Amino acid sequence: MERNDQFLTRDRMRYTRNSTSSTLAYVAILFNVFYYVYIYNFDVGNYYYNVITGASIVCNLLFLLFAFLASEGVKNYNNKFALVLVALGAFQIVRIFYIPLNALNSTIVIAGETVQVMSVGQFALATVFLVLSSIAAIAGGIIGFVKTGMLRSHEKSLAKASNNK
Repeated sequence: MERNDQFLTRDRMRYTRNSTSSTLAYVAILFNVFYYVYIYNFDVGNYYYNVITGASIVCNLLFLLFAFLASEGVKNYNNKFALVLVALGAFQIVRIFYIPLNALNSTIVIAGETVQVMSVGQFALATVFLVLSSIAAIAGGIIGFVKTGMLRSHEKSLAKASNNK
């Protein structure tokens, strides 16, 4: 009986979309938006008014674009888009070491007083948002790989069974 249930579950995958991976991609987007809004909410002097911040904004927009495209691709059991999600997750981790870490270690002079650009608490929350975005993207990609592999294996077994008849 267990074997029949497993067969039906895999066979059903041919007619349904991979909503788990897609939903995790949306969760990654959501946490990236939280990071984006949070990090630029703390306007300290003119620290964030530079080319690096402009590049960071472009990176945020590209992340949103590619994560959305990947969410649509993994719905259809496409491993290329699962790989994109894993790469985006790794990219989110790398981003921690640029703007948030630099802002944590930077000071700026405002009205003759030296002020830290980002507090430890602000850095921690920005890091949490990026890590959660990364975890969601990587998990979505891994689940996409696993489910695509299961479906492709099932389709091969069906093709082999039909050829043997």
